[in-house]
Amino acid sequence: MRFGYQDALAYGGVTEAHPGGFSLTKRILKEEGIRPGATVLDAGCGMGLTSAYLASEFNCKVYAVDAHPLMLKHASARVKKEKLPVKVLKGNIENLPFPDDSFDYVVTESATIFTNISNTLAEYFRVLKPSGVLIATELCCEAPLQKDEEEKIKRFYKMGKIPTEKEWYSALAGLGFTNIDVLKSSSILQELQSYQVDFDKEAKTVRLDPAIEEILNEHSLLMMEYAEELGYRVFRCVKK
Repeated sequence: MRFGYQDALAYGGVTEAHPGGFSLTKRILKEEGIRPGATVLDAGCGMGLTSAYLASEFNCKVYAVDAHPLMLKHASARVKKEKLPVKVLKGNIENLPFPDDSFDYVVTESATIFTNISNTLAEYFRVLKPSGVLIATELCCEAPLQKDEEEKIKRFYKMGKIPTEKEWYSALAGLGFTNIDVLKSSSILQELQSYQVDFDKEAKTVRLDPAIEEILNEHSLLMMEYAEELGYRVFRCVKK
């Protein structure tokens, strides 16, 4: 089997790969003050850490969607162990398996960037109820990259264009999202001083496949190499 970055996260038991980590997730969601009973989609749920937090902390109805089978397995095991009413579903966030106007919130963390961004943002808009809220934490280009540098990053992560903050904003506004705010803005360089990747001890294998270790190491090296050129934003916006 030829592993990619997403496989490395799943087999390596990485619970919070997005910049800012789970501490940022908790802060943003607490400030949002999601009401009990709200319907929330965790789009690209990974190993289910955020989904479990949403259900336990806010008593809301959570749907967790991811395309990676092992991620889904870990997410299902987590919510079962914690006895949480989270529905874990296999799905492509570019073509969500839900009717229009289904959710009060869509929460997504470093998932949209690995898809066709236009298609995925349009799906978030479609499944949100009128006045529904999107909270998205996504990779952002802070400074221009040379063509070969950008291609190197895109090839490793199997992603397309890395948008700037302005480009993310334009994409969201173009779909009809309003009240677009940036709740958190940081470069990778600023994050490296305080952020530490956490691992799920139960999910992580005792001895990682060398290919998985190599991918995780390469990821760390890329983040250090382009720590000034790359960053992230947490966007909050509302469906008209």
